[in-house]
Amino acid sequence: MHALIATDGSEVSLDAARKGLELLSPDRVTLLTVADTSIAEDSGAGGFASNLLTPEESDQARDAILDEGDDDLAATAAAIGLDPSAVDTRLVEGASGQMIVHVAGEVDADVIVVGSHGKGWFKRVVIGSVSEYVVHNSPIPVLVIRPEPHADGAAADAG
Repeated sequence: MHALIATDGSEVSLDAARKGLELLSPDRVTLLTVADTSIAEDSGAGGFASNLLTPEESDQARDAILDEGDDDLAATAAAIGLDPSAVDTRLVEGASGQMIVHVAGEVDADVIVVGSHGKGWFKRVVIGSVSEYVVHNSPIPVLVIRPEPHADGAAADAG
């Protein structure tokens, strides 16, 4: 079985990766981080007549976002006990949900593992949910791992 594990480096996604491996015991793993580099694009916004970032600042911001994505992949591999050089890692740019579904097809994954941040219904309706997008748009099975509740009843890293 080939599992695609989506990670953003958060505790929720690290926990999801650990639990997904424990439940599935896949013989092949692809770790995926989707970097949102849209904030680094060299374009005007909000009605301003000029760009918010210079081309150099835009390039620096994009590089920093991609470096953070590489760090998230390495941290996830280490947290789940995999050698980063022995596992397929992918860092792609774009919308998280869409890219997770796309890359799963590209690497011929059998299952997608994603964490859920445990957002309330209002936040899901207003801003959406990556895990919900993947569940509703993936042609392959999706394992959504919810965070463990804390002693006070709140979800870990909820938000």
